[in-house]
Amino acid sequence: MDVIDLIEEGENLYENGDSSAAKSKFLKASLLAPEDPQIYNRLGMLEMSRASPDQARIFYQKACTLAPEVARYHMRLGDSLQRLSRYEDAIRSYATSLELEPRNAPAWNNRGFANFNINRWNEALRCYDESMKSDPTYAVAWYNYGYTLQLSGRLDDSKDYYQRAVDLDPSDKIAWNNLANVHYNQGLYERSIDLYKESLKLDEEYVIAVNNIGNALDHLHRYDESIYYHEKAIELDSTFHYAWMAKGRALTRLGRPEEGLEFIETSIELDSEDPDYHEALGRCFQSLGLYDKARQIINLGLSVDGQHVPCWVALGDINMDIGNTLQAMQCFDEAVMAQDVLSRNRMRDLDWIEKGRILQTAGVVHEGFRQYSNAISVAPGTGRPYFRNAKVLIDFNKLVEAQELIVKGLEIDPNSVTGKILLLKTLSGNEIINREKEFTMFKDNHIEAQTIIAQKIYELDPKLALEYLDTQNPKHYLLLSQCFFKIQKFTNSLSFANKFISSNPREISGFLNGGWISIEMENYNEASNFFDMALGIDGLCSEALYGKGLVMKKKGEDYSTYQLVLSQIDNELVI
Repeated sequence: MDVIDLIEEGENLYENGDSSAAKSKFLKASLLAPEDPQIYNRLGMLEMSRASPDQARIFYQKACTLAPEVARYHMRLGDSLQRLSRYEDAIRSYATSLELEPRNAPAWNNRGFANFNINRWNEALRCYDESMKSDPTYAVAWYNYGYTLQLSGRLDDSKDYYQRAVDLDPSDKIAWNNLANVHYNQGLYERSIDLYKESLKLDEEYVIAVNNIGNALDHLHRYDESIYYHEKAIELDSTFHYAWMAKGRALTRLGRPEEGLEFIETSIELDSEDPDYHEALGRCFQSLGLYDKARQIINLGLSVDGQHVPCWVALGDINMDIGNTLQAMQCFDEAVMAQDVLSRNRMRDLDWIEKGRILQTAGVVHEGFRQYSNAISVAPGTGRPYFRNAKVLIDFNKLVEAQELIVKGLEIDPNSVTGKILLLKTLSGNEIINREKEFTMFKDNHIEAQTIIAQKIYELDPKLALEYLDTQNPKHYLLLSQCFFKIQKFTNSLSFANKFISSNPREISGFLNGGWISIEMENYNEASNFFDMALGIDGLCSEALYGKGLVMKKKGEDYSTYQLVLSQIDNELVI
């Protein structure tokens, strides 16, 4: 059998999954043609596929020696060295490859990744940039550029690169997941869920994305839904310790710490070196009123990482609960100092923002605000510190001051969704209507923005409010009902009122709304039932009492009982 036959046979065996037999054929071919670099290249590729980078390195070095003018051999040698964590050697091999073929996009990308792995992030970005210039369609480089930006805290910038990566390669589930992560880290949880689901369309058992949906739902306080995804993640991978912790934490936040305890303890059994899990378990014991146990667990977490910020904050909160104010403030001080260490090491604006948040949690509001100035100095090209500062001011109802900061942030980052949503919160309904063109981007997506707009304008312009509402979204049912009521489409209004009630059977506003709609439709028996249901939730609800009395008056019935109760609660509502 000649060399060509052996190579062909080896390639067929390799394609059919028999790598051992394929290697045997290639080695026989190398004995017959010891000066043929292509054979050693094939052997190197085979060993890389078998996760044997050291063996691959030997074969690639042989190919490079025999054919030093072939760029791809040097690149593949670099790949094997990188897999062995020999990054400096890998960079030299990529440099040789690029001297021979300067516009080789994969070589530039891989050189960038080697630099990334030894924390030369600026050089990594330069290499990725060269890769994209060499081939603008090379999705991997766009992804890696975005990933590096993400880790450095430049979330808005990273989002653009991830988006380009998925546009170029929509089949990359990891890129979709990371694009979602950026939105998640920006607090855009609804949007992140949509993007995680794009990842799951490609692989419904992609456990990371499954659990990440649960994490996003946790932040939206939709714990009943989040638990489903954490459970699914555990079913897919029973060793996925984070999912165990996340489910336990969600149960704790639902007021079911006894159930949550088991899951968080399991996460620690699977990984006892993650202080996040100790913090979650401590919070669970805190919810159960077992404060000594909670402090003990948190301290175990701090023994793993003495600068773990969430543990220090949790310990501060626990001490506040039991009246140890001085110890609590000391814990918050430790949290701030730990955050300072992170900030010095990474110099990310996000670190200063987190420090500000801790200080505000500790009640040191003005000092918390001051930290955002540090964030601005670290990253003057991002609006994030302005937006974070504004969010706190909004919480304190200082809308004018908040709006000033938001405007500054939007001057830097005019396309920031976070900034525009915060701006909406500071504007009146009339101002939103007058500036409506600025917010049309939200007509088709982003439930939070849609809800804010509709809530603020539906009384002024219900038809415009309807343009921002989704008839399929349960969160919009009540607003849809109110808008249709305003334009006197009572049948539509009642339909959405009933949908809202079905989704929120313990929410009194749905029944009150249904009652007023039914009165307008002169369906007094139905109105009476709605107000009765409202009174079943709150027997002293003045609006329900007024509505019930009004219905009885219109029906010619004795409503004096409701008149009497109302006179004692609210004289202005007397019928």
